[in-house]
Amino acid sequence: MAKVLLILVSLFYYRYCEHKSEIKRLREDCRLMDKANENNFKIKNVDDYYGLMNSEVGLFEQIGSSCCYHINPNFGKGLVERINLRNGVDINICTMELTKDMDIVCQMEEICFEIFYCAEGQITYGNYQKAIEKTIKANECDCWLNDNTQSWMNYPGKLPWKIISINYQEQFINSFQELGSTPGDVEAVRSILARCSQGSDCYCHSPDMEMAFYQIMNCSQQGVGRLLYLESKAAEIFSLFIHNESVLYKQKNYKIYLSQEDRVKLDLAKKIIVNNMQEPLGIAELARQIELNTYKLKVGFKEMWGTTVFGYLRDMRMEKARFLLSGARKSVIEAAQEVGYSNPSHFTSAFRKKYGINPNEYAKANRGTFFLSAKRSGIENNIYTKPVNPVNL
Repeated sequence: MAKVLLILVSLFYYRYCEHKSEIKRLREDCRLMDKANENNFKIKNVDDYYGLMNSEVGLFEQIGSSCCYHINPNFGKGLVERINLRNGVDINICTMELTKDMDIVCQMEEICFEIFYCAEGQITYGNYQKAIEKTIKANECDCWLNDNTQSWMNYPGKLPWKIISINYQEQFINSFQELGSTPGDVEAVRSILARCSQGSDCYCHSPDMEMAFYQIMNCSQQGVGRLLYLESKAAEIFSLFIHNESVLYKQKNYKIYLSQEDRVKLDLAKKIIVNNMQEPLGIAELARQIELNTYKLKVGFKEMWGTTVFGYLRDMRMEKARFLLSGARKSVIEAAQEVGYSNPSHFTSAFRKKYGINPNEYAKANRGTFFLSAKRSGIENNIYTKPVNPVNL
């Protein structure tokens, strides 16, 4: 009888400790999520953004009355230059190295289209409402439409990085009519920008665009001459972007020819994506590793697998996260980190968008369930390479 009593007491104590540990982990998850939302702002335009970073966040320190900013030594080191041009265009050249990661969440009231080039390091950015997350690395371009929805950017810590971004405000788009463009031409441009705002693959990267960004970085002119030169490069980059999107978007509606060798390479791309979930490769680097050009990688991947490269990465991350939360009994923070999310808020948003439930709630309702399902189907150790149907969703 004493032995039975001892076993019952031990079992009760074990369950109590387990429950206490679970509560502690949930509190830690909530604390970190709240912390991640500290730098969350609603702003009107790009001017507000710089004012915010200078006064409230304290990351930028304005140099006199100029449009140049030092990085506050408390955060790291670096320099940011903002170059205001005509017709609602400005160029921003950011070179910095922060002591730790920083996330900024902004909702910009005025519509603003941005094309940017990563010259060094990498950046990750996305949108909460659209559950979009992207990463670009050195020598890659991308675009973004600020359309009064909640967007975020991760400034990486302990990693030197350099970004050149060009903001095109509504005034710039409206100025096309002064060039003799018809209303139909302007609407065609707007439809391209709207398509990009949905997270579709954009064809930003081309040798011509990369060269134009390189020329911006290395412009040796001064005064008015420099401003006119940079203005011409900003217009050139936008022109190349519209051309690439117009031509290649039409092409991707046609099936691309894929040889057996191409298909083997695209199959390899899937494996590389899964094996690099925590630190995903950019499109250019992935294309280089499988020895295909970026166009064939993007279009061929979608034709073979029915989703984009980033869409597949997101699906595999979520599939593995479900297993970690239920079968492996990981906390939300641990699961987020293991599938490559440094910010738990971004992970929670993506998980909820995919499955319609918060990861904390899913974990409580499915502890052990997914593990049994995975074990029966023989994919316990390969859960993220062969998706199964969601459990209890």
